Amino acid sequence: MKRVCRRLAALLLAALLLTGCGGESESLSAAGSAGVPAAQQNEGAGAFVLPYTAAEGFNPYLSSSALTLQNSRLLYDSLVDITGDYQLDYNIAQSVTSSGTTVEIRVAGSFADGTAVTGQDVAACIEAARKSALFAGRFAKVTAVRASGDLVTLTLAEPDSLFAYLLDIPVLKASEVGERTPTPSGRYSLGEDDRGAFLSANADFTPPEGLETIRLEEIGGYEALVSALNIGEISLLASEQESDLAGSNICSTAYYNLNNLVFLGIEASASAPLAQTALRQAISLGISRREIADRAYSSRAYVATGVINPRFPGQAQAATLAEEPDVETARGLIESLGYTLDEETGFYQDAAGNRLSFSLLCYSGSAFKRSAAGLIAQQLADCGIEITLQEEPDFAAYREKILSGQAPLYIGEVKLYNNMAMDAFFTDGGEARTGLALSEELLAAYRGMKADIAGLAAFETAFAEQMPFVPLVYKNGVVTYARQWSGLTPTVSDIFYQLEQLTTDPSTQKEETA
Repeated sequence: MKRVCRRLAALLLAALLLTGCGGESESLSAAGSAGVPAAQQNEGAGAFVLPYTAAEGFNPYLSSSALTLQNSRLLYDSLVDITGDYQLDYNIAQSVTSSGTTVEIRVAGSFADGTAVTGQDVAACIEAARKSALFAGRFAKVTAVRASGDLVTLTLAEPDSLFAYLLDIPVLKASEVGERTPTPSGRYSLGEDDRGAFLSANADFTPPEGLETIRLEEIGGYEALVSALNIGEISLLASEQESDLAGSNICSTAYYNLNNLVFLGIEASASAPLAQTALRQAISLGISRREIADRAYSSRAYVATGVINPRFPGQAQAATLAEEPDVETARGLIESLGYTLDEETGFYQDAAGNRLSFSLLCYSGSAFKRSAAGLIAQQLADCGIEITLQEEPDFAAYREKILSGQAPLYIGEVKLYNNMAMDAFFTDGGEARTGLALSEELLAAYRGMKADIAGLAAFETAFAEQMPFVPLVYKNGVVTYARQWSGLTPTVSDIFYQLEQLTTDPSTQKEETA
């Protein structure tokens, strides 16, 4: 039943209008009303159109294209999905058990041609993923893959109790992992007619009321995709970029939680004051994460109430960071270190009269990060800390300044894997580890959390006690689609997740057909 429902979701997309966001829409039936599934209201109204790149094919293990990965979610079922609240939704994987460095995956399911999915198929997919551009990083710590019947056994280089969160990968036949368009295991199959390529719903998963075809339009390049969306050549576009795809007055938008952490980096080795734990804690207390999420990121981000993604199960109970600043406590911590407030300037200074002042580096190619840096400067000034903004328009130069210790404070972003692994900060060679003050107690707490998620609260407590960097917000991705529709619920795993909730808005319908 679950597999049928997930395929029903994708079929309802076919009810979207060909005109997309920018063009004129066709009149909807007078019988349409809010809350009625899209497919029931608009059968036959026109094809739903997705962009694709023919040269990249449809096998995400052979491609580095985000479009190929996006469209593969319709062609190939995954082992698991991650829901909007970061729960696991098991698909072809019936169970995933992690114990120490061993992970066991029990599988079941079938391909569109009726062939059963076997452990050998899944093992071959994991092996292909380990070599692929899109998935190699997440499986870097897999050292062995074995299959027997419907059981796949993995050996890891280190324990990972949340390894199941890495398994939202497509399932292909073992003999076809090297083919451009393998046999589907999901909701649609690929076809072609005189109008071009299209996706056709697989019979086993087609509900009686569902429309069966999704057209494909070959478009390349981000700017071309945005233009195609706005003039109606395509019906939907997902993006993890910070820029808006289209104005809200012509498109509907659905946001979904990413695992991208935006943080204030602190190079403790670059400044003696920043080597003091109490000062790093004061900086954290002086920042309004709510204001950064709402103003700097225009609600395209959500507050980091701890170092781990706040949407993750159990994180609410383990949260250590407040949304709003606590200026009084921050000032108390600064004064406990021997600093005194200069009433004339409003900034703290040490016994030698040196002002408590730091430069804050940000990459100016991101308007959101520039805005966040400006807000942080204002907020920390209220705590008596002077911040001088340093903008760098060249990303390579920005990165080099961080790696060479020229940025005592900086606005950084790391895209984390969905198993909450924070190796970028806490392992040797991690891309965000430069200059961090890390105690062995904190590193041990991190390793303990990875081995057993029951250690989450202990890790958050150890992090807050040391505050080697300051978590700010986690970003949202956005799906933009035809304005007359609402109720889209994409997730970090699948933008086509639970599309059975898609509905039409009668008030928008009247505006567009007037």
